[in-house]
Amino acid sequence: MELIEKKGINVVFIQKPYTTDSRVAGITKKYRTFTSSTGRCRAATVVINNQIDALLIQDVTDKDRVVVELILGNLKFYTANMYLDITEKLE
Repeated sequence: MELIEKKGINVVFIQKPYTTDSRVAGITKKYRTFTSSTGRCRAATVVINNQIDALLIQDVTDKDRVVVELILGNLKFYTANMYLDITEKLE
């Protein structure tokens, strides 16, 4: 977390995060962490900047995919953090 703060990073995408009690370990509570609420998540998005409004899009979020709407002033966009398993074929 120290490096993230030092570099001024606003949004972080994590693949295969270590979780404990359905929470991503190592991320302080002052940051907003978005993951699937079901199963062991393999993707997580962390919003560091408090000026950015963030909303989890639950309809398309699952254990391998996290979609978050980010709004900063007049700018609005969507982020998609996806875990793609190398052993599974893409359809």
